[in-house]
Amino acid sequence: MPTSSETLTVGAAARRLGIAAPTLRSWERRYGLSPSARSAGGHRRYSPEDLARLRAMLRLIDQGVPTAEAAASVRDRIYPAQSPTVTSATSVAEGARGRSHAVPKPLPVRRSARSRTDGPDKLTDLFELANALDGDRLTHEVARSLDKSGAVEAWTSRLMPLLVEVGDQWERTGACVEVEHLASDAVASGLRYHTRRAVERLKPVESERAVVLACLEREDHALPLLAVAAALAERGIKVRTLGAATPVNSLSDAVRRIRPAAVFIWSSAPATADRDALRSLARTRPSYQLVVGGPGWQTLGKPDGWVSTLAEAVSALVAAVRP
Repeated sequence: MPTSSETLTVGAAARRLGIAAPTLRSWERRYGLSPSARSAGGHRRYSPEDLARLRAMLRLIDQGVPTAEAAASVRDRIYPAQSPTVTSATSVAEGARGRSHAVPKPLPVRRSARSRTDGPDKLTDLFELANALDGDRLTHEVARSLDKSGAVEAWTSRLMPLLVEVGDQWERTGACVEVEHLASDAVASGLRYHTRRAVERLKPVESERAVVLACLEREDHALPLLAVAAALAERGIKVRTLGAATPVNSLSDAVRRIRPAAVFIWSSAPATADRDALRSLARTRPSYQLVVGGPGWQTLGKPDGWVSTLAEAVSALVAAVRP
């Protein structure tokens, strides 16, 4: 049996595979794809062989095989351990880069999270703060970047590169999960604070219809929604953020009640993009604009309303509210 250093919790295994942790738990319950290893304390852990089996299942699903059939095909087979080739924490910013190696990245070439300006307003190294586990200063610097540059520029040039950098560190070393969690929390806190301040300052027009932001049921990575919400708040747009893992029936209920001008749905990986869910989403009068973003949708041929960058998403959503 592998040692605890070679095994992963359900959350860490899900990040490695580029899927949501609830999806992994669901597969264990429904299809018997249980972790085979245990930690020194007796907790169940995913071994390298378990991950290889699940990767084989994901390849079948990506080829169009129904989930139940894919699970039955791999369940009783032995798969040799593989070196990690799938995602890290960067999925909150870029989606499942490892599994979607044939999928173009959703954002243009990035500048480093370590970039600085000269003079008294020089930018503090976010990566250094994250590795120092200085959450308070990191959150302050995230908020400062948002105030200085605005949500779109700050996300593209500093926040998303930070998340990618700490994710890359985790993939290289297999350690520093605490750095990843702290960085994600600081970015989320900074974005929420920036959004609240923008709403208080700009007072969205009550007569305008809102924008709904959500992820579908299997998508746990909702940080990009917070970036979209912050950018829309800067423009005085009303936002209703439903967040991660929203069942399509619940999303439909919210759409009927809110009657939004637009609905934005984020997907970080193919396993969390569901074209059937888009088709079944409730329709309203007046109608709304459906916008989808994230690399998960690209493997489906870029559905109508697909956007590739935060700037494109914001432009499309603002145009829906203010045609």
